[in-house]
Amino acid sequence: MKIILTANDAVLLRFGTRLSALGATETKAVMKSALWRGGNLARTQVKRALVKQTGIKYGLIDKAMQTKFRDTPHLLYELEATGDETNLNLFGAIQRKKGVSARPWNQRRTFKGSFFAYNGRVYRRLTEKRGPIKPLYGPNIGRELVKDYSLRAWEAFPPSLVKRVEHEIQRRIKG
Repeated sequence: MKIILTANDAVLLRFGTRLSALGATETKAVMKSALWRGGNLARTQVKRALVKQTGIKYGLIDKAMQTKFRDTPHLLYELEATGDETNLNLFGAIQRKKGVSARPWNQRRTFKGSFFAYNGRVYRRLTEKRGPIKPLYGPNIGRELVKDYSLRAWEAFPPSLVKRVEHEIQRRIKG
């Protein structure tokens, strides 16, 4: 899943006279710098929100997230989450009498009849016999990226982009 941010025309209309005074190359540099810096701030907030939302450690989320920044032909800042399903062993899993206890989505619960096997992963039997077993999974970073807290953190960003543009204009006018 991915979420995308672009510098839109509303920003250009608001700062039109000041941007035209800077010239075309400086205007592009202002917008590029504002989008890059602001996008990085938003990316950090999204990652922190994903930690709260899923219970996955920050380092694993950081590895699964990719940032794509493009300045030609149009400015674009894109977050993309890659990664497979996360096994319950990543959520503080403990073997109990009734099964494995883990904290996916930051809520501890016991998965009855589950057990640890093969590299410490959590599994559950599909039948009464020893036969087939199935791994148990928690949240997927790609799906969680466009839900709840992380989506709200990303959507809260565009108003702060205007402040970043204003800051970059001031920096270039004074400098």
